[in-house]
Amino acid sequence: MKTIGMLTIGQSPRNDILPELKSILGEGYAVLEAGALDDLTLKDIENIKIAPDDYVLVSRMRDGREIKITKRFVLNLLQDKLNELEADGVRLTIIMCTGKFPVFDSKGLVVTPSEILKGVLEGTLKKGRLGVIYPAEEQLSGAKSSFGREGVEVYADHISPYEAEDELGELTERLGEQSLDLILLNCFGFDSNMKKVIAEKTGVPVIQSNSVVARVLKELAG
Repeated sequence: MKTIGMLTIGQSPRNDILPELKSILGEGYAVLEAGALDDLTLKDIENIKIAPDDYVLVSRMRDGREIKITKRFVLNLLQDKLNELEADGVRLTIIMCTGKFPVFDSKGLVVTPSEILKGVLEGTLKKGRLGVIYPAEEQLSGAKSSFGREGVEVYADHISPYEAEDELGELTERLGEQSLDLILLNCFGFDSNMKKVIAEKTGVPVIQSNSVVARVLKELAG
């Protein structure tokens, strides 16, 4: 049985994500989880200072509570947990976040989803309007530089994947007014239910980040 490391920027286990990922992977794969914040408390996280120019990331605690952290805070913690996974024999690890990350020191393969998703978008939408859904308002300012290109206009919006299910109807209404050609759910916490609702209400194809990357993982694991 092949083992895949799943490294969240929050706390493990990620019972909200793992069932869907495992259903895509199918039989024959073991999953070893770790979280960058596993050894920290909520008070530790609440003490993180977020500056206006920080790269903000959104994840959740073990109890399901949404948290916001900065990339500079979490990078070394991710590397430490990656080292632990690889000490246990893992040679294929996914960083369970769609943010941009540097190259990690590794004995094996480390999958960072943002590059995979960018390739899918560029190979799919040659021109038109792209909707990008983020988990936090603070992230919207980077949408055009991250996803815009010649011939592709970007509309960015946001909704919490953990605490704002009642706002989904309002989001779909806004999306429906934008004449979009494709929508990206740009967070690993966005699930298949959100994809289904948005696709049905807007009539626009929707890319669910975690399911796309799970299929790449399956190919890499062999």
